Amino acid sequence: MTGPNESLMKATARMYAKHNGSVLSAARELGVPRTTFSSRVETAKTHGYITEEVVGTDTEAEIKRIYLKPHYKIYRRGPGDQTNARVLAIGDAHDGPEIPDKSRFKAMGAYAKEKQVEHIVQIGDFASMDSMSSHDPNWTVKGQDKPSFKEDIASLEEALRAFDDGLDGYEVTKHITLGNHEDRISRFVNNNPEIIEMLFEQVYRLLEEFGWDYSPFGEFHFIGDVGFTHVPLNQMGKPYGGMHSENSIARDSLHDVVYGHTHKRVDKSFPKIGHEHITVINLGCALPDGHIEDYAKHSVTGWSYGIYDLTIRDGKIKERTWVPMDMLLEGYDA
Repeated sequence: MTGPNESLMKATARMYAKHNGSVLSAARELGVPRTTFSSRVETAKTHGYITEEVVGTDTEAEIKRIYLKPHYKIYRRGPGDQTNARVLAIGDAHDGPEIPDKSRFKAMGAYAKEKQVEHIVQIGDFASMDSMSSHDPNWTVKGQDKPSFKEDIASLEEALRAFDDGLDGYEVTKHITLGNHEDRISRFVNNNPEIIEMLFEQVYRLLEEFGWDYSPFGEFHFIGDVGFTHVPLNQMGKPYGGMHSENSIARDSLHDVVYGHTHKRVDKSFPKIGHEHITVINLGCALPDGHIEDYAKHSVTGWSYGIYDLTIRDGKIKERTWVPMDMLLEGYDA
């Protein structure tokens, strides 16, 4: 027996929470009959997508709080996985209010639709979340210049909507392997547990509202025998580093690896004893062409701007096309 449509249940939970538990108000916004939406709400409650705290003894109990729990999705590596798939792989986009132009997100969505990819994987650091940055304390000059959390969320919503506009109704599996910048929120609420629900709900609900699954920072998301993650972590739980970190990653890996984090594009194949080869791809970044984040403006960057179109055959990366950001915008920014 199959369960309910997960995307529909998440969308129902988000809309229900947005309207503070008013089925009628939510149904009106969606343009569906009240009975239809009410049925969806009951199914979402049954399967744990909606949890409520209610107070009072009246028949019409007051809904005090609706809490949408994070629903991480982790796809494990399957032995002998022979998956065939076409994947649009997107590196660090670092959306934030300081980059008001969201055209690159619409172009990525339009590319995915035209090429009929089956999966979209964004490798994390979709949003910079500079409001949560601990590098510059709030009392410093730079700290005073940080955006507010509300501004970060508003910018992220605009970017997600632009991506959705580019897709123009095209149904495709979308997944984010959360990066260290999204993990800033987890680190912040760890020190301020009183607001964990407020912050987590806003971020996860927003991702789910636009149909994105997500997995925790550091976890691998597998499509066939290809592992996607923001950056592989070593035995000490730290990102692999160094000028040629891909060599260390390939040495320690038993599967193809696609990652990001450094913003520098790498595409290498490494022969293995008793194995055909391992492919390691660093996606570069999906920032506007030539944009350098403030923290790196006085360093040697060598950043690469663009996206990858990957073809997986029999569980391995067989073909890949690098699409530079300027060419992407020329072809799909309409």
